[in-house]
Amino acid sequence: MKKKIRRTFEYLKTHKKARIFSIAIISVVSIFFLVNFSRYVKQIIENYITRTERFYFNSDKLTTDNKTFEINYWPGAAPYEISITVNSLDNNLRGTDIEIDYALTCEAGAGIRCELSQNGGTIETDTNKDTFTATAIPTRPFQDGESSYIKVTARTTEPFEKELSATFVFVVGHYGLSYKIEDEQGQPYLESVISNTDDYYIVRTAFGTHSVGDRISTAEYSLLSEGEKNNCSGVIIELSFDPNDLRLDMTNYYYQNKISETIEPLSDGYNYVKSFKFSIPPQTAIAIKFYKLDVTENYTYPLGEDDDPIVEIDAS
Repeated sequence: MKKKIRRTFEYLKTHKKARIFSIAIISVVSIFFLVNFSRYVKQIIENYITRTERFYFNSDKLTTDNKTFEINYWPGAAPYEISITVNSLDNNLRGTDIEIDYALTCEAGAGIRCELSQNGGTIETDTNKDTFTATAIPTRPFQDGESSYIKVTARTTEPFEKELSATFVFVVGHYGLSYKIEDEQGQPYLESVISNTDDYYIVRTAFGTHSVGDRISTAEYSLLSEGEKNNCSGVIIELSFDPNDLRLDMTNYYYQNKISETIEPLSDGYNYVKSFKFSIPPQTAIAIKFYKLDVTENYTYPLGEDDDPIVEIDAS
């Protein structure tokens, strides 16, 4: 075999035309393979770029820059559930054509435990979305003005790496009181939902042995006379809003039984309610309806597009 190879080289050395022809053949074959290999590499790169461009991993609440949501009227006593959706859609609702696996973690601040409904999941190509729940559970009593947080992180590593997160800060505005606004884009009205989980009434006018500010349990309250009950109330709520944006449903029971109100005249020559006060009894949840002047808006609060509620609340 070695002799045969040696004879071939000696032949090429002594025959210039054969040597040139052989070099030409080798060059052509090399160029052919090089061109095809280049096309193969180019196709791989193009496929990778295409898949990268079509890789979408987004969420309705989690962001790449760790958006912060503030829940200002957290009751401080009950678990708070947050529904979070992750998706493989871009802004034009075009979906990724590959399944995306993701992992979840949750960090909690002082006095709160965080529970996730799942440790991760898969975004399927037929739905391009997946939903999970993060629950903040208080592990100790909170006082008015105290706060804590949970941070939820979703991370995908296959086929590409991306991380989304959000921090949810819970502030006790009034212990036992929670507040939210339920709304949808295209809906003609929104509802301010208030829940009072207190188990006591507050003395507003002194009577008998009770002073202003004393707390009377619901059991003790039930034994008072009607006159004595009139000296007590639950939490006093004031709702404030801009009548240029919203109009109060004035048939609401709590407006009909209001403590006070403020009126604002508008350019159409009519007067409109811009705020009113009322009392909400212990262990009661209510919804107050407001009609939107712009139905394209979505005033959901908290966890909506706006950091501040369109209907502001104050409790005392």
